[in-house]
Amino acid sequence: MLIKYESINFEQIFHKLLKIETFNNQQITIKLMKKVFTLITAMFITMGMSAQTESYKPIVVDGDNITLAPEFAAIVDADNNATNIVDGKSIVTISTANMTLEAVGGATIADKKDPEDPKANLGQDLTPGAVISADDHTYEIASVGSWNPISWKSGNNKLDINDAAGTKLYFVMGTGNPYVKMFCEEVYTDGEPTGKYRAQYEYYVPGGQTMPLVGLYYKFTPKVDGTLRVQIWANKGNRHTYVIDDVTKQALKYSAEGYINGQRANSTTPVMDPETGEQKLDNQGNPVWEQYQVFFTAEQIDSIHKAMKCTADTLDNGEVVYTETDPLYGPYIIAGGNQAFWGWITFKVEAGKSYWLFQDSSQVGFGGYEFNTGGEEPPVGNDLTEIAAAAVAEGGEVVINLEAGAQYTMSGPITRNNITIAGVEGSNAKVKMAAGTAFAPAANITLKNLDIDASELGTSALIALNASPIESSLNAEGGYYIINKVEILNCNISDVPQIISDNGVKYCVGNMTVDNCVVSLKATAAKTVFDMSKQGFINDLTVKNSTFCSKGTDQDYFVRYNNSGRCDRAGFASNSITFDHNTFYNVAKGGQWGNYSGFAGRNTSYWTMTANIFVDCGNGQVARRYLGGRANQATATFKDNTYWFDGAAEDTGDYDNSGTAIASDPQLKDPANGDFTPQGAEQVAAKTGDPRWLSADGISQMVVVEDNANAPVYNLAGQRVAPNTKGILVKNGRKFINK
Repeated sequence: MLIKYESINFEQIFHKLLKIETFNNQQITIKLMKKVFTLITAMFITMGMSAQTESYKPIVVDGDNITLAPEFAAIVDADNNATNIVDGKSIVTISTANMTLEAVGGATIADKKDPEDPKANLGQDLTPGAVISADDHTYEIASVGSWNPISWKSGNNKLDINDAAGTKLYFVMGTGNPYVKMFCEEVYTDGEPTGKYRAQYEYYVPGGQTMPLVGLYYKFTPKVDGTLRVQIWANKGNRHTYVIDDVTKQALKYSAEGYINGQRANSTTPVMDPETGEQKLDNQGNPVWEQYQVFFTAEQIDSIHKAMKCTADTLDNGEVVYTETDPLYGPYIIAGGNQAFWGWITFKVEAGKSYWLFQDSSQVGFGGYEFNTGGEEPPVGNDLTEIAAAAVAEGGEVVINLEAGAQYTMSGPITRNNITIAGVEGSNAKVKMAAGTAFAPAANITLKNLDIDASELGTSALIALNASPIESSLNAEGGYYIINKVEILNCNISDVPQIISDNGVKYCVGNMTVDNCVVSLKATAAKTVFDMSKQGFINDLTVKNSTFCSKGTDQDYFVRYNNSGRCDRAGFASNSITFDHNTFYNVAKGGQWGNYSGFAGRNTSYWTMTANIFVDCGNGQVARRYLGGRANQATATFKDNTYWFDGAAEDTGDYDNSGTAIASDPQLKDPANGDFTPQGAEQVAAKTGDPRWLSADGISQMVVVEDNANAPVYNLAGQRVAPNTKGILVKNGRKFINK
């Protein structure tokens, strides 16, 4: 049994939707609902007087070895059939310090067998008794000849269908519908009796005094008050998923968050045509964007409920009360239609009471629970520094997946090497960096799907490369310590003094990428944003689809390398600096855009600057400083850039000599308040700058027109779909359900 005690945060914050990246199959992925230490060892952490959590997983994942947890494994045979059946039930008891769980599985009636024709349909192996209703052809059950075995086995669902690594939610699958009463029905064909019988069921209705007799359900009994968060897989999204108070027999209102039917949405990253170098268009001429699987927050799922056939009243205390006007739809139908749901449901529990979790006419997969025993909302923040220090690496790499929308703090530098720290796409994890902290690797690092508050760093860098390099990474010829990869993807970084610093060590970063990010710069003294000037350099730097703005002390440089930095000295054949589809505002306004004499004028140095908007940047000399002061560079590519400084177009001279520079005001909408939408006609026509400011990213930005039978149809993520698509859709600005 796995038991973990730690502080957690359930708060879900609805952020812009971003894409998810693929992980290598050989990496270990640590899914952090709070803190995860190992998959095998039970660990206990004392958190003082703050709220505590204990958790349980029914499936043990150890690399490629997927097994049932010991409590389930102990009561099944080699075919995963239960061996502990009593009165038609298999009961598995799980206990953590403050929670007892009974997982109850039930049998279903077996089919009759024809020895001469095993495929023949003879109905189920039961004998009818007294007539209940001649009109409905229903009878009592006199006897049951044979039952199917009760089974407990592992299941999984791939969280992201585009994730080649196969990121999955693992759960245990049980058997049996949790019925209140069972009877039988004679099968009629074309109005004629067939002499075959099958079981029919009466299912639970909230408020009824009889709980399910058998069938699959999970019964939680806490010893203390708290908040219970249960991970489930509901294959039948149109069935009621209930949490029933054992005392009142009423269904509890819970919050649900997770994935619905693999619905996808557009990211802000365009799909590029390799032949033209332009963004691809679909058959209707619309731009094509990379997609990701949408994580629906509790607020979004609540809005789906409100769009269904139910009404909601708001009480004086703000509580929303649902009244189901159609029993098929309502607050207990998580996904709507017949859409699968996989995610988490959260509800309050009281000490000594029992709570039953089940679907009324189907089975629910159980992925585990997390029980916060504080009886109140958990404290904000988990220490990411401790999490990273405790993470177990496999093959030298560590991947830490943070909980969607959760908040984390950093109490010290994170010095792990070859590390990826990732939030969930569509609901970025929030990281608050304290003074004196940094991401401080000496090898590869990826930061992804994070909202990082760096306001307390003062003059320090977000990524301060480690003062103690890895000796085996030393390039003997040039004396550089090589770091292959630094990535910042799909992040919002606020009030950061610097992005990266070589920390006085002779580092060469082979490839550094900043993609799909919004960065606000703020320092207590003038700093360089990409600062490798003490000893190092970045061989290939790419900044794309991003926005940088400054709202504090001016920057002295945007990019600065040590003048000795050169590709051949670190073992590379060429080097490059690429800026593609970015918006820069007030960055290094009185400083220089670039300084790297080792790159300038060399035929092995490649410069690509396309579709960027610069407003009040680089002292009006962005193009010149970008090329290191060398005009007419044969290896430089410029296209459709705007250089606007102090109300006039920058004179690009023989630096950007492409003839494509846009010499007009981009008219950023409200940059002082974070709205960098270009309103300049030329920039809009050429689709320049960070793409996020050019495209509508949700239904709320759609134009509603008069009802039109031929109007386009969208899903809830704002993605245009075919009119016959199943689920909750939007047409003419109104939501409707297409069954």
